[in-house]
Amino acid sequence: MTRLLFTALLYCLTPALLLRLWLRGRTLPGYRQRWRERFGHWPTMPEGALWLHSVSVGETIAARPFVERWLTRHPDIPVIITTMTPTGSETVQALFGDKVHHAYLPWDYPHVYRRLLPRLNPKALVIMETELWPNLINACDRHRVPVFLVNGRLSERSARGYHRFRALTRPMLQQLTGIAAQHWPDAERFQALGVPAENIEVTGSIKFDLSISSKLTGDITAFARGIKGRPVWVAASTHGGEEEGLLEVQRRITTVLPNALMILVPRHPDRFETVSDIVATSGLRYSRRSQRSQPRDKDQVYLADSLGELMIFFGAAQVAVMGNTFNDGGGHNPIEPAALGKPVLVGPSFTNFQSIISAMQKEQGIIVTETLEALEKRLLGLLKSQDLRDTFGQRAYVFYQHQQGALQRLEHWLDRHLNLVDPNADPSRHALPPKISSDR
Repeated sequence: MTRLLFTALLYCLTPALLLRLWLRGRTLPGYRQRWRERFGHWPTMPEGALWLHSVSVGETIAARPFVERWLTRHPDIPVIITTMTPTGSETVQALFGDKVHHAYLPWDYPHVYRRLLPRLNPKALVIMETELWPNLINACDRHRVPVFLVNGRLSERSARGYHRFRALTRPMLQQLTGIAAQHWPDAERFQALGVPAENIEVTGSIKFDLSISSKLTGDITAFARGIKGRPVWVAASTHGGEEEGLLEVQRRITTVLPNALMILVPRHPDRFETVSDIVATSGLRYSRRSQRSQPRDKDQVYLADSLGELMIFFGAAQVAVMGNTFNDGGGHNPIEPAALGKPVLVGPSFTNFQSIISAMQKEQGIIVTETLEALEKRLLGLLKSQDLRDTFGQRAYVFYQHQQGALQRLEHWLDRHLNLVDPNADPSRHALPPKISSDR
């Protein structure tokens, strides 16, 4: 009954959803294109494919090694990737080209999936992280399509939300074939919401299995060469409500280190112009990536209004500050700068990655700053001291190394469920990651 009420509300909200796409299309024209796919009218797709839903840019990038290895390990099973955003679609095209098939995930109308699933007959639906839709999962259950939530994470705040609507979420979670959770606290929260323990496996986060390619190394070297040894810090994946404060931190830092450079990387492309206006009113000299491939010598801020280049900026900088942590937003994943051996700082809000960040704190692999004033002091100390940077960067890198191996564990777990390998094969080489204790 609750799912029926949800569905009725969704149908009623369809005009508002279409209006929202149109309005967002003012800054990102892709939102005004391919609307038919939102209603399940897809281009021709192969039958029997692995269907991977990766929502947007971050999830798609995280899924890259899994998809590439799947195409190598199972060349006879094609891959369909769905996303919700145009930037996610662009990322799929940039990463995979014509190696995979892409469409937007339809909105959660039951009649759409009743029509779509028999035509696709997918091998399985694999959902990255936490993008769960009740009618999609129910339709897969009815058509006997196994559904796996992989790289699954569930913060305390999200768990409370799921519990609040448990009449809708509990049946949905129990229809999942399996959950590959990132860490033990995530698994415990899923179990508390009604998922049987035997349906949950802790495999770790596949984001720890990112690879540093020779191309990336070359791009980092080229960009760093243009900075000419200046003190540089990155404010990565920032959101509304925190750029102003971070820019003020940079203004005060330049009174001590006049040649310090801040690389400002907004999370969402549709905010690039807004953030540019914010920087312009800060009084700091700045340039934009879209206009200059390198910051100018006198620039105090370099606005990275581009896609897919965050790792370059992490690699070229000396210190990384993760955004969405100074605005009660819940934070972003600190793994990428850790993989490059950079000191990582976050603000007080990191509920979205509480398990990872709490574990990194125990290993002194991350610095949590409660205020912008504290951030300024820690940044100055790190930018002035190579020894401090080496110490915290090494600790972050060691933590990253210890958590690797999730991709192989996930592959082994999925293959067993899909009968793609001998289910009795020796799993000893797929040891679990070091246990990250519950942070409740």
